[in-house]
Amino acid sequence: MKKGFLLIGLFLGLNASAMDGITNLEQQLSEKNKTLEALKNDLQAKENILKSSYSNYYPTLNAVGGWGENRVEDPGERDKGYFGYLDGRLNLFNGFKNVSISEQRKIEVQLSGIEYETTRRELRQQLIEVTSEMIYLHKLQEILVEEEKVTKSQKSWAGKKVTAGLTSAVDNLEFDLREDEIRIQQRQIDQLHKESHLKLVQLFGADVSDSDLSKLAFTDIRKLTELNPFTPEQNLANQKATMQARLAELDKKSIKADFLPSVDFVYSFGRITPSENTPMDFNETKYALQVIIPLFSGFDTVYRSRSANSGISSSKARSNQTHLDSQSLFNSLSEKMKELRDLYDINERKLESSRKYFEMTVGEYKRGIKNSPDLVGATDRWFSSQKRKYDLLKDLEITRVKIDNLN
Repeated sequence: MKKGFLLIGLFLGLNASAMDGITNLEQQLSEKNKTLEALKNDLQAKENILKSSYSNYYPTLNAVGGWGENRVEDPGERDKGYFGYLDGRLNLFNGFKNVSISEQRKIEVQLSGIEYETTRRELRQQLIEVTSEMIYLHKLQEILVEEEKVTKSQKSWAGKKVTAGLTSAVDNLEFDLREDEIRIQQRQIDQLHKESHLKLVQLFGADVSDSDLSKLAFTDIRKLTELNPFTPEQNLANQKATMQARLAELDKKSIKADFLPSVDFVYSFGRITPSENTPMDFNETKYALQVIIPLFSGFDTVYRSRSANSGISSSKARSNQTHLDSQSLFNSLSEKMKELRDLYDINERKLESSRKYFEMTVGEYKRGIKNSPDLVGATDRWFSSQKRKYDLLKDLEITRVKIDNLN
């Protein structure tokens, strides 16, 4: 198991970006997630199978016993009775089949490690997605609280104007509608918040408190958009496809060995010839170089060889396609990251402009230059820009983890 965890440990450091405060949750996820626990057990099973393949290089020793009869041409010369002996056998040559089998088992261990790391990254992506959603929702809640506070103040201003006869009751209705819209958004956020907590329970087997989630923050925008170049050899899907192609080639070598003769050294000691004498003497020995030449197997080896050739062709084709797909996906996500960064920069400028416009509109409303719809529109534009900022940061965070998973 130690070797497998070294392989897992090598993969763990490959992700370049990390959300602020997420490390502890990632560690808990690796320890508590039942899927990862099952994959660790699968890896241990594969390692034990690898170790068992090395037994083919060692001699075997068996105790053989029973009752039998040896017949020859002369009916009077028969050896029958009980026999018992130790039988040893050491394979000297079998067309390098043992080598191919051991190499196959090694690759299967590596594939199991890749499956573990692929699942870990998928779970990490799910964690980033749900925690990004949580950060976004918490920020929206804070913004809505402030927006509700501002709207109430504006409603108070409108009420004074209505009382003074400077405007009609329609102004109050404008702010009543705005308050209702805020309440609807708060209800929607509460529902999304509950759904996100359920996703955390699914990941961890237990909920994560809001106090722990409040410690999280989006990664700095500059770090988010600093992308490393794509390295095809580090891509897990590419590694898996390459190993599967190699596995198909080794399978063919293993089958090819079945066409070749095998050579074994055999040694027996004990009562080899059946005998009814009592007490039995265990004083016979036999040793030999045994050569087995396959002559006919019902075409089993031929058809398995043809199947292996087809497997090699298909695995190579899949490997080539996987390399193309991974490069294409990286390019697509990189372009999306650039687009999101551009939108973020535009929104930052819009946020500053909408703040100034809001402040100017408030001043003009108090002086009677602007009316209530103008004030509501300016307020909505300012707070919408704030919400959009965190929506973009959420998308940037999720896109970045998808890119990290490709390297």
